[in-house]
Amino acid sequence: MQPQGGFTGELSPDAVRTAIDLALYEKYERIMQPQYLSADNSMFFKDISDSMNGISIIVEEDSNVGEYDAIGEQEEIPNSDTFIANKKTIDSQKYVKQVPVSDEAFRADRIRKREMIGEQLGDRGRQTRDKQAILNTYGDAFAGSVFTTPDGQALASNSHSTVKGTTVDNLETGSLTPDNLWTGVTSLANQLAQDGDAGSYVYAGIGVPFTLYKTAKEIQNSQLIPNSAENNLNIFDTDYGQVEIRASIFLGSTYNTNSNANTSYHLLSNNHKIGRAVFYGMETDLIEPRYSNNDSYQYRSKFHEVSFPASWCGYVGSNGTT
Repeated sequence: MQPQGGFTGELSPDAVRTAIDLALYEKYERIMQPQYLSADNSMFFKDISDSMNGISIIVEEDSNVGEYDAIGEQEEIPNSDTFIANKKTIDSQKYVKQVPVSDEAFRADRIRKREMIGEQLGDRGRQTRDKQAILNTYGDAFAGSVFTTPDGQALASNSHSTVKGTTVDNLETGSLTPDNLWTGVTSLANQLAQDGDAGSYVYAGIGVPFTLYKTAKEIQNSQLIPNSAENNLNIFDTDYGQVEIRASIFLGSTYNTNSNANTSYHLLSNNHKIGRAVFYGMETDLIEPRYSNNDSYQYRSKFHEVSFPASWCGYVGSNGTT
């Protein structure tokens, strides 16, 4: 009979016999990269788990009430509509990894293989969580192939529509330079509200592929405007000094197949609507052989969550193409 997979003495004979004395287990430094962006970063992923309805979350956008009306003396006071619209249902996604270990391999293990399986499940579980959260939101911001905002547009689009029918543009194209960053910050400041009147958001965070981290850091934290012959103050340091910079390898073209991955960047206010809803967090179990039909242990790990853009407000994205 052929082995059924996982960690068995037949598939990995050197692990349960004395053919080797040391196994070289890889150790990674992914989460030690500077300003590593993870799914549990509360600035970039708003925790909206309390709003879940079972394994789904239902969102709608609020119209606000609009600006005040100017009327004359004893003129009849007009009524204003306020409502919610653009209903959208998002389902949570289950992620699972299972590795069987034969009872014989479990008992005979001399190189810490079974111990390392547990560590590796934890590492790959966190990586899967972060990668999927990032790729399904910021990594997909210009395509909308995974999720659209409730108005049916990609997160970054020049064709967004408020619930009262006004067009909103939160898509920029300039590469990451001081002037183009200011264009994005200005776009955030001028962004309309859902009632079509002034909204306005303050620049508070920037997300970049790792390849742009150096540029973002130099622009953001230099006292004077970087790469400039002029001695002008750098407003990003003087007026926006607390901006949170986060970088991810999963936003770059090595792991993100979307167009312009290496040049795109994402500006946020504290009140953006990119959320993360957790049905249940990471759970890892070691199931004993007596509960299996082939006398094997089962390392099983799973989690159930979804990250998605609940609305376009408070966000501006640039694909960096010009």
